[in-house]
Amino acid sequence: MCKRKAFTLIELLMVIAIIALLLSILMPALQRVKRQARAAACMTNLKQWALILSMHTDEHNGRFHKGLAGGHHRTVVLRPYFSDPNDTRLFCCPSATKHIDDVGQWGNDTAWVFDSGMGRDHGSYGTNGFVETNTRQGEHKHWKSRDVRGAAEIPLFLASNRLDGWPEAWDEPPSWDGQFNTGQGDNIRRFCMDRHTGSVNCLFLDFSVSKVGLKGLWKLRWHREWTRDISSINVPV
Repeated sequence: MCKRKAFTLIELLMVIAIIALLLSILMPALQRVKRQARAAACMTNLKQWALILSMHTDEHNGRFHKGLAGGHHRTVVLRPYFSDPNDTRLFCCPSATKHIDDVGQWGNDTAWVFDSGMGRDHGSYGTNGFVETNTRQGEHKHWKSRDVRGAAEIPLFLASNRLDGWPEAWDEPPSWDGQFNTGQGDNIRRFCMDRHTGSVNCLFLDFSVSKVGLKGLWKLRWHREWTRDISSINVPV
């Protein structure tokens, strides 16, 4: 009869050390895969929004909703175009897992809350207010319609910590203290969200979807008079 030989303490410690080493190698890769999966899911959300907004403009001579004027913001006017009007899953990017009512402060992973008159809606995407037909920021700046030249360079719908925003060419980046302080200040701070490793996913006026680096937000044409030299923009990501 053979006598079973047990592991020595040194052998057990070596096995544990090897397992720990393998985990330290694998964990960053797993985290990267998770981030990529969330970014892909966000892209899918925006493509669904492209279809919804396209159907709405088809029925309104190519023109967009009014925005906050008279309660015509998207949380109200676009609900009829959802397969299930009560389904709010498309309102949030998978990387925005925290609710502002729960955490009490803005962050790149925080969703906003808005009382639409049909209940309290929440989300993590915002509309470029300059595409809305309500010209609260000046008639000459608003696009109003999808049928404009250079639509592929005009942001329509993207990551945000507000329902919508009206960036200006002189807007500065958020302050930085380990993460962006996006809660106050210029309107472009609403969209400068580090959601996907230094970038955001953006739906454009031609209904295409692509990734935009945070510094690249200043290269986009937010309104008809947008122009800026981005060499002075310092986005610490």
